[in-house]
Amino acid sequence: MGRKPSPRVDLRAKSTATSRRAPRILGAVLAALAVGSLAGCSKIESRDLIREGNTLYNEGKFIEALAAYDKAETLEPDGVTVFWNRACAAEAQVLKMKDPSEKEQRHAFADRALKDFQTWYDRLEQKSKEDEEQVKAHRLAILKADERCDDLLTHWLERHRAEPREERLYTKIAQQYEECGKLDEYLKWLKKRTEDFPESVQAWHTLATITFMPLMPDAEKGLGYNEAIPPSERIKLADDVIKLLDRVTQIDAKFADAYIWRSMAYTQRQLARIVVENPVTPQERLEPILAREDTMLAWKQQKAKCDLEELPECPVGKVPDAPCCPPPPLSSEEQAKDAELRRQIEDEIKGILPAEEPSGKKGKKKKGKGT
Repeated sequence: MGRKPSPRVDLRAKSTATSRRAPRILGAVLAALAVGSLAGCSKIESRDLIREGNTLYNEGKFIEALAAYDKAETLEPDGVTVFWNRACAAEAQVLKMKDPSEKEQRHAFADRALKDFQTWYDRLEQKSKEDEEQVKAHRLAILKADERCDDLLTHWLERHRAEPREERLYTKIAQQYEECGKLDEYLKWLKKRTEDFPESVQAWHTLATITFMPLMPDAEKGLGYNEAIPPSERIKLADDVIKLLDRVTQIDAKFADAYIWRSMAYTQRQLARIVVENPVTPQERLEPILAREDTMLAWKQQKAKCDLEELPECPVGKVPDAPCCPPPPLSSEEQAKDAELRRQIEDEIKGILPAEEPSGKKGKKKKGKGT
């Protein structure tokens, strides 16, 4: 929860010296002494209640602690310590209340904690940067526990306006939109980060991994792909991920994670290819070739990572006893054969497509006789 209520009790009751003033003001002095004595007693009693509240707090009795702090405030309304301690107790109660049925009560405790933390800070005679940061941290914890999405978004957006070149705030804002269920804004801020920080490897990599997420297979179904997404859409998503990761390795060719995710994207693209048993059309004959190419491209990403880690090639015909790089799925001859077949099929596809007439040059039909 952060800083706990401390047992500080700032006893400031002062001893009063015997008055030696003239008898004509003796009555006034005695009255002042009486008032000072009462005030001193109230402060001592207030400090006792604060100590009692601290004990209850440490025992996890936050409601009882709040009652003790309330009494202390009535006896010493101009105090400071009591507000910090009471704020911490109210915050602790908020953190306990996770049941949805307690939402209204939790909200009331949250309001109380936020108000008391601010009062404590406002009443400090000397404010330090640490004091300010502690109040901010407690405020964020309370807003999060009380599920105040709008307030949290306001907080992070205000921070962004104050520090527009602080890159980490883009992530905070995006995450907050995600927690609030505003996924469009979540993606918008991830993309905005790449636009405002085009040389940030982490910005591009984060956007790539988030873009990949819909492709993740359902482990319970035992498939290597997400069957809920049509193949054409899976191919498009994989292409988008590959393009984003290309940007990562352009910035930093040694960023190993980019090769891992790009290999996964090529694998997903390969799994999305529709391969029929007896292909007839040129496109049907092209698909298995493209699938094998994707398999090779996925392997090349693994090979690039192996090279970064200086891993040797795996031994042929036996189980490796140390990390190594697997052999390519296709031989050079197989790759060359596929490349030639692809060229032939693509030429065939180009040959069967109807040529488009130049724009604006279509002739008009002549009208026949008698029409």
